[in-house]
Amino acid sequence: MSLAMRLPEEVIPLFEALDLSPDAVFVTDRQNHVVAWNLSVERLLGYSPEEAIGTSCARLMEGCDTWGNRYCAENCPVRDMAARNEVIKHFDLKFRAKDGRTLVADVSILQFSVPPPHHFFLAHILKPSEHHTAQILNLDTDAAPAPRLSLITARESPDARARKLTPREVEILGMLAAGRTTADITSILNISALTVRNHTQNILEKLEVHSKAEAVAFAFQKRLF
Repeated sequence: MSLAMRLPEEVIPLFEALDLSPDAVFVTDRQNHVVAWNLSVERLLGYSPEEAIGTSCARLMEGCDTWGNRYCAENCPVRDMAARNEVIKHFDLKFRAKDGRTLVADVSILQFSVPPPHHFFLAHILKPSEHHTAQILNLDTDAAPAPRLSLITARESPDARARKLTPREVEILGMLAAGRTTADITSILNISALTVRNHTQNILEKLEVHSKAEAVAFAFQKRLF
């Protein structure tokens, strides 16, 4: 993960762990400036870390909603929601790639709270449609890894903590890594919110971490996804 200078020490390991993610991830600060840019997002959008880091995400990618209204702007609604400590649900945005093409992606936000003066950082996880992924990355969509790959990886992990996870816990951890909320997971898996919270607590205990963010960072670091 290419990082901006002078980041708080406590977030650097988390951001570096995100570099192992196959998902395109970039991180912004509360001034909407890009402070971290992983290899997958570089491949997806075409901008190098040198071009991206320190730049306003609005200026770099010109994000807008599906009707063409500018979403990424100086008065970013996502940044404002994070400042109010509100849960940010996933949403669709259109981005401008470096070569001028438009990418439509589902955006999930992972918020990292830190002490002042930074207050928080926002990790943006981009999930393009299969069509746009194949078009921009020149990938064969038929060759995508099977959904069970993460379960197999967890079972074969050299880390004993990962091997403790049940198939359902691996599934939920994957959804957390994609930025899904408890409500999202409840709807997708057709289980109660209490069951989701219980599975999440079991994940934290088995991985010996204290938060969802740490669990996600662990999963990326151990290459479970």
